[in-house]
Amino acid sequence: MGRRSSGAVTALIFYRGKLCSGYSDGSIKVWEIKGQSATLVWDIKEHRKAVTCFSHFEPGDSLLSGSADKTIRVWQMVKRKMECTEVISMKEPVQNLDTHGQLIFTVTHGHGVKVFDASRKVKDICKSKHVKCIRVVQGRLYMGCTDSSIQEVVIARNHEQEIRAPSKSWRMQNRPINSVVMYKDWLYCASDIIEGSNFKEWKRHSKPRMSMAPDKGASVLAMGIVEDFIYLNCSSSRSILQEEPDMVEGDAAEGGKVISRQQNNKPPHCQ
Repeated sequence: MGRRSSGAVTALIFYRGKLCSGYSDGSIKVWEIKGQSATLVWDIKEHRKAVTCFSHFEPGDSLLSGSADKTIRVWQMVKRKMECTEVISMKEPVQNLDTHGQLIFTVTHGHGVKVFDASRKVKDICKSKHVKCIRVVQGRLYMGCTDSSIQEVVIARNHEQEIRAPSKSWRMQNRPINSVVMYKDWLYCASDIIEGSNFKEWKRHSKPRMSMAPDKGASVLAMGIVEDFIYLNCSSSRSILQEEPDMVEGDAAEGGKVISRQQNNKPPHCQ
């Protein structure tokens, strides 16, 4: 994926069958993926600073990009080309994005959560917490916070509740939740450790059923789950690919890690 350097890759998403990558210089590149090869289709530079996040947006089958330049841009395919159709201005850099119908949820650089409605009116939610990441699943907004807690908002009723309380351990208090993921009936969260449990058990404030750490000294920056594998983007780690039942190790992208999710009620593991 060579060509001109645009700095570090800061965000990735699949949109309309193509891979979109955001970069630290504010550019967005769109790739056609065939097998193990990638062909650059478009190289777009409209953000003035780093692209920090992407999200799908239901109206118009659109794509959202958030940036450190304090804007959210709405993208659509127009005459078989990706074009920016709207710019939403913010007062702070955008750190994270997710959507629900016509609602746009954002996490700002100051760890506040704002929601835009269809008319682009904005309001603050969960004002008492400093939020690091968000994820919308089945009409509920999950928020990982800097105090290691996880908050839930039922979007239709605007009902907030805490499903994981802040840790009382001084060792855990400086572990912000960098990523939350729902997969089947499990909720996972990641900081410098990865924890997961059945969703109902989280609500009962039980201890997580699985807990593991990536490489020593590494912190998980982002996490995703596809089928029965957890994909990690770590701040510093030697990447390892593992599969079950046979173990296969190999190099992936630097800073990335793939580990197997629980199988037969056993927690995931990595070496």
